[in-house]
Amino acid sequence: MPQTVFVTDGGERPALAIVRALGRRGVSVWVGHDQNVSLASSSKYCARHVTYPSPRHDRRGFERFLLEFLTREHVDVVMPVTDVTTHAVCANQDVIRLHSAIAVPPLDAFEFVSDKSALVERAVQCGVAVPRTEYVSGSAGLRDVIDRVQYPAVIKPIQSRIRTAAGWVGATVHYAYSEQELRQLYRDTPYLSSHPSLIQQRIVGPGIGVFLLFDRGRLITEFAHRRLREKPPAGGASVLRESAAVDSRLREYAQRILEPIGWHGVAMMEYKQDARTGQPFLMEVNGRFWGSLQLAIDAGVDFPHLVYQLALGAAPESSPAYQIGVKSRWLLGDLDHLLLRLCKSNRDLCLPPSAPSRLQAVIDFLTFSQPDLHYEDADGDDLRPFLYEVGQTTKTLSGSAARLLRRAMKRLPDSSDGAKRLAEN
Repeated sequence: MPQTVFVTDGGERPALAIVRALGRRGVSVWVGHDQNVSLASSSKYCARHVTYPSPRHDRRGFERFLLEFLTREHVDVVMPVTDVTTHAVCANQDVIRLHSAIAVPPLDAFEFVSDKSALVERAVQCGVAVPRTEYVSGSAGLRDVIDRVQYPAVIKPIQSRIRTAAGWVGATVHYAYSEQELRQLYRDTPYLSSHPSLIQQRIVGPGIGVFLLFDRGRLITEFAHRRLREKPPAGGASVLRESAAVDSRLREYAQRILEPIGWHGVAMMEYKQDARTGQPFLMEVNGRFWGSLQLAIDAGVDFPHLVYQLALGAAPESSPAYQIGVKSRWLLGDLDHLLLRLCKSNRDLCLPPSAPSRLQAVIDFLTFSQPDLHYEDADGDDLRPFLYEVGQTTKTLSGSAARLLRRAMKRLPDSSDGAKRLAEN
């Protein structure tokens, strides 16, 4: 009888990558999500779909479901995917381990890397370069630092997900080009006005991701990629990326930060390399699977299987060799990138002067074939998830088109007013 793995967050792309990787190795993979159908459950490698309460909007309900589900069902390994579900598993890991195997860090270690302020402080202590940073304690604290801010500035909530009594609130990165914009941003954005945040120097240059697997504080596997295109275009989820060798400096930085806290499981360290100096600056650490997971698998590092082995107490292969120069493209995410480039100005998108032109963006998008290029969603062996994603994207685009039409209609004069004016003339 094959081992059973329960993968959370079926709507996320890394969940799909996990399902495919383990399913192809004969593992029975169950997928959980807060909807009846999801991206990962559409895969032919999904053996069972489980619907649960929303981890974001019903935090306690999800945790209660998870513990009851694992008590009732036979699940060998649990693999959380997002920050929210990873936090839930970390927080309940002692109880979960009575029923299933997991490979997650201690809760205090996970919360530490999720706190951007604590991470910046630790990085400075370890000799890891970070952007110039100001700490802001809500809108009231803005006046204490505003005279020291240089523009354009990058504004980040301390945490990407803010926990509340009801659930979790999503937060995102913002840009400000002037003091006026900065003040307006803190007035208009509730999670900035009422929660701590950071204002950082903007670093312009390519993004570098370093992906790691630790066994209780010991680095055992590594992988790296360069971001070639992102969405939003100024920085966000990578839509085109290429495998690269791990820079020895970045490996050492990871060990300085993660070894002392006994990190266990996967982690991603995100850097920006200054285009002028070549200096890499640490942007953030994610203590979970990452969006571009499929690239590592395509290049030869099967992180899902390594985590599976680690959770079950087997000895994962240490730093397997992988192919440099492999590219992975998220096609529908790349379409979003292109539409943003065509529909918004460079300033609205916070793009630097060095950004490619709109024409070049179109040409780049239409380049569908390159050496060693893989499509993470459109897998010929497993097409249903891609078709599902196309359907979801079509609904989103239809909704966006309807909203644009409604806005245009609001700008037209009222028909009764027009009739009155016609009669008067």
